[in-house]
Amino acid sequence: MYLLLPLLAAIAFALGSMVFKRAFEEGATIAHAAVLNNLVLALVFLPLHSFDPSPVPWHLWHQPAITALTFVIGHLLNVISLRAGEVSVATPLLGSKVIFVALVSWLLFDLPVQPGQWVAAALSTLGVLVMGLTDCRPGTRMGLTTALSLGCAFSFAITDLFIQIYGSGFGVFHFLPMTFAFLGVLSCVILPFIGWSSLKAPRKAWKWIVASTVLSAIQALLITGTIAAWKDAAGVNVVYATRGLWSIALVWTLGSWLGNHERHTAGTARMMMRLAGALLILAAVVLSAQHTK
Repeated sequence: MYLLLPLLAAIAFALGSMVFKRAFEEGATIAHAAVLNNLVLALVFLPLHSFDPSPVPWHLWHQPAITALTFVIGHLLNVISLRAGEVSVATPLLGSKVIFVALVSWLLFDLPVQPGQWVAAALSTLGVLVMGLTDCRPGTRMGLTTALSLGCAFSFAITDLFIQIYGSGFGVFHFLPMTFAFLGVLSCVILPFIGWSSLKAPRKAWKWIVASTVLSAIQALLITGTIAAWKDAAGVNVVYATRGLWSIALVWTLGSWLGNHERHTAGTARMMMRLAGALLILAAVVLSAQHTK
């Protein structure tokens, strides 16, 4: 039953991506998604400190700081991909994160990769190629959304590995709040470069900005809380990877209500190809999880 929580997180992520897209169309900027959103996450995760009575290992402060940096890069790439491209392309491609985790573990940390994980990598690559073909159209920035989304998935894969490597020794209920605290600090460092005025937005955009920020916080708490409580990261990530399918379903059913017209601009054939690509990536995630020690 606890896997219902990452299922809700997957739906919240997919819906939040669509709401972010609508906020951009109403006049929101990257600052609202990459700075304001991260500051809210820092505040939301702060109370987790109270769940661990042991002292904070301040001498290891660099561990959550490095993890926050990779998270900032991944989140920024995700935001730019949503602004530049389509939700039904960007969100399903994030499922490739689990494959990147396995490959990076093998390349950098010499952890064994099971034969089934190589098959999963091949399935994921095929899914990415199918998704990428629908992203390459005349008159558009060819493959930009695909490239940004894959970069995002890679950055989040590194983030997951850092959490796995550093989290247990640091104490997960200290590590996560400190990581998100550094996330807030790094976001504030970015702000002067993009300009304080970038936080201004038309009044009609603010309801979408608030809604997307709330959905982002909800899905982050559901995912980290479920993994911390039940310690089933593989199972949680498989269910969470369904966000790609949910994004396509929501674009198809709620797109017009949210001002999203991808269903009509992409056409039925491209949407079916995106669904096929998303299913291939999801199958790769399931196979990879089954062969993860």
